[in-house]
Amino acid sequence: MKVFAPNKQYTGTSASVPFCNGVGETTDLRLIHWFKSHGYEVEDLPESEDPAEDLGKPQEENPEAPEENAEKEPDKELKKGKSANQKAGE
Repeated sequence: MKVFAPNKQYTGTSASVPFCNGVGETTDLRLIHWFKSHGYEVEDLPESEDPAEDLGKPQEENPEAPEENAEKEPDKELKKGKSANQKAGE
């Protein structure tokens, strides 16, 4: 989403978002909420993405984590040579 700084000529970084000529871009809903509360203008959000609504909702810890019952990778072929338990010189 585009974020518009109060100073239309601002070029620099604000709240970790780079701005050029007063325009920055982020998809981080927390930052979008922060910018709005500090006088920045933000492109209109679709209703389902309103950061004010999301602040009270718990977030998934790792939404892209594989399921516990997912098939595991087959064991990799063991390399020949010293085993992991042997020290150098043994």
